[in-house]
Amino acid sequence: MNRLATAVAVAALTAGAVLTAPSATAASTPHDTTVYTQPAPIPAEAKVAQLDCRGTTGNMGCGPGWFWRDGWRGWACYPC
Repeated sequence: MNRLATAVAVAALTAGAVLTAPSATAASTPHDTTVYTQPAPIPAEAKVAQLDCRGTTGNMGCGPGWFWRDGWRGWACYPC
């Protein structure tokens, strides 16, 4: 009797999982109809230039607070 009850329980659990599983409908959906907003492109002429201690971008473009000179490391960007 114990074997019969176990077999019926296994069959019920397996049938329940198979019969209540959702059907695969991915192939029946034609395509995504959602409209997505794309970001605006950045214009090519919009450039950011950081300034060095003398108010320019420097010979080598060292950036703010730095300038190009021959110092203790040789030619490099050094702080102002």
